[in-house]
Amino acid sequence: MRSLFISFLVFSLILVTGCGDDATSEPVRMDAQVFDLGMGPGGDGGAGGGGGNNGGPTEEHTRLSYIKSVTPRGMGTASVDLVIYDFEDDEEFNLTGGQGVVNCVSKLCRLNKDMTWIGWLEPDAVAGGFRLKVAPIDLRQKVVQIDRVREVNDRVNSFDFTTFKLNPDDPNSEVVEELIYTRGQAMGSDGTIDVWVEPVAGASEEGCEDAPYRCRNLVGTVNANGGFRVTDSGSLIILIETTLSTMTLKFYNLANTAQQTLYTFGEQNMTGSQFSGRLPIALSPDATYLAVFTNDEFIWNLHTLQARPMPPEPGNHVLFEGRTHPQGDCRRMGDYYFNEVRFNPVFSSDSEWIYFLARGDCSRRGDPPTNRDDFDILRINRNLDGAVENVTNNLRASHWSNHDIGDFALSPDGTKLVFTAERMNNVSSKSIWVINPEDGSYDCSRNDPLPVLDARERCEFVFDDRSGADIVYRDLRFHKVQVPR
Repeated sequence: MRSLFISFLVFSLILVTGCGDDATSEPVRMDAQVFDLGMGPGGDGGAGGGGGNNGGPTEEHTRLSYIKSVTPRGMGTASVDLVIYDFEDDEEFNLTGGQGVVNCVSKLCRLNKDMTWIGWLEPDAVAGGFRLKVAPIDLRQKVVQIDRVREVNDRVNSFDFTTFKLNPDDPNSEVVEELIYTRGQAMGSDGTIDVWVEPVAGASEEGCEDAPYRCRNLVGTVNANGGFRVTDSGSLIILIETTLSTMTLKFYNLANTAQQTLYTFGEQNMTGSQFSGRLPIALSPDATYLAVFTNDEFIWNLHTLQARPMPPEPGNHVLFEGRTHPQGDCRRMGDYYFNEVRFNPVFSSDSEWIYFLARGDCSRRGDPPTNRDDFDILRINRNLDGAVENVTNNLRASHWSNHDIGDFALSPDGTKLVFTAERMNNVSSKSIWVINPEDGSYDCSRNDPLPVLDARERCEFVFDDRSGADIVYRDLRFHKVQVPR
């Protein structure tokens, strides 16, 4: 049974936008609907203001950011830094190494979309927990502007960046850079954690009534098992509230603080569901629908839910049994060697494809059994009207080419799918691999093919070949950046 709840602050006004409750009507950006009514806050200037390009002509580059961890085998100090690879310049550079200010050793360290800001969680030795700090980046010098470090708040658990236009239909609209974070500690079974939002460059103390996005605002609260999600662009964020048997998704509009409870999966006071704020959930780049993966009643399902008032029932695609299925898992072999969906979905930039990472230990139970878990990146179209496609097509073998995939990301133009996986004959270190998602071919432009069990060429793209240390990559993110010429 599915329960639907609507409690929108501007509910009566939204209905006149024409989206109605007709399941066949054309989807409309939820963030655009508000501005169609003229409700977008005004004001001059931006709420962002990062390091930028320092003026002058620029050109667009595709870059990949990632955390690189180097752990010496024996004596020596481990290092954890945020590193960037530029596809146009074929250059890798360490953004945080050597400056001694940005702490990427802690639980979270990341860049915003256009690579003008960096944020990190720094351990608080006095009060405990973590302090959230941000700093702008000088793209010309490729350094963090350490003289402009700002401490955002204390007792922060998690954070992310988002960028949105005040009017998403106007290419010349003001662009706003925002920072979303959770703060506090949930005490007891009914305890909650606050979710806050504020401009990356710092909150204003005036004009909040006319331009709330310039100020620090309380988005809402989530329980310890809840969470939030952002999209690369768009003023909406998703709040996730969970109980033992339900998961409720809510929207918060960063531009005007409007809130809406959208949909509840599951049924209150029932058992058998395994809902969590860590489930793979994301809003499509065009802000018209959500992809929601659930392990409901021991079966993994993919749901597509329209992001609009009074949405129709979600689309659904049944995937495979979860590990805890009472009748056992790994019963759907063929394309499904899996019993778990990992991390969050990744969308193509046109919002037409949903990519996700699946894991399973089914091949370990095969005949003959392998000594490795199965990992593959899969995709399906947004209408869920076709088969799930296997993008990586790993071998089912006791061999390094049966990649143990960690993080993955899709380039903005959809031509590159990158993922982390162990190196050949070195289970303690990882490389970054790049493939074409349309045909699965590896990018061998930087390195030669490695010995394999089949005829498929496999080449490492980014790796560190030093001896005496274990090197691991994680937290892959693509960026489109305006780089000074």
